[in-house]
Amino acid sequence: MAMTVHLDGDVIESEAGFHTAFRDASGVAWYGGNLDALFDLLVGVVSGPINIIWINAARSRATIGERFDRLLTVIFDAIAYRGDGSINLRLES
Repeated sequence: MAMTVHLDGDVIESEAGFHTAFRDASGVAWYGGNLDALFDLLVGVVSGPINIIWINAARSRATIGERFDRLLTVIFDAIAYRGDGSINLRLES
């Protein structure tokens, strides 16, 4: 199952806001809304390809702070774990 997740940093101002936006954009209603659930969804639930497009990412970085980096780390960990190129992340300022 292919999935494209569009996120907008103009409306994502917290880690909780990221998880809400991710749940809404992914269409996975039972998504747990935490870092473990994000990793599990990316590596074990959706077969791919998974495209994550985060526009205005710099604004999210400014408002979320260091937790933004943690969100990205989980996504990068999922990319490495799968190792097959099936997860694509595009950050746009």
